[in-house]
Amino acid sequence: MFLDLLISCAIVGVLALATVVLRRVKNRQRRQDELWFKYRQHMDELREASPTAELARVAQVYQRAKSGTKAEIVWERTGVAQDSWFEGANPSPGDLLLLRGGPGWGPDVSSPNVFYIAPGQVLSSMTVDAQAAADRHHSLSARAAAKQ
Repeated sequence: MFLDLLISCAIVGVLALATVVLRRVKNRQRRQDELWFKYRQHMDELREASPTAELARVAQVYQRAKSGTKAEIVWERTGVAQDSWFEGANPSPGDLLLLRGGPGWGPDVSSPNVFYIAPGQVLSSMTVDAQAAADRHHSLSARAAAKQ
């Protein structure tokens, strides 16, 4: 009888602890998602405040070198893809970047329209995971607003 009571108390204790831990993890995830959502809003505000900066997503990386990275980017406003050279930077596929830079001749691809990004011209960036967190927060916020 005493052993049964002890086992029951242990099970209840473990369940209560698991509930507390899961709730804390979920709340931390929500706070983190909200921070990334605010960061994305900040990127949009920076873009609006700086007419020479634009948002682009890294579609694919062709080559990484010590001096930089060759990649294809897709401009967020237009959806147009463009070859690019990131001097001294190593973006990853899927990264969202707020960029300054300018077009120039690309001898490797024989194109007059390669977008060159010098050091310091990546004004802001978000990884794929950060973008997913921002999207999660936006989705949860929209659902909560729809319920009200």
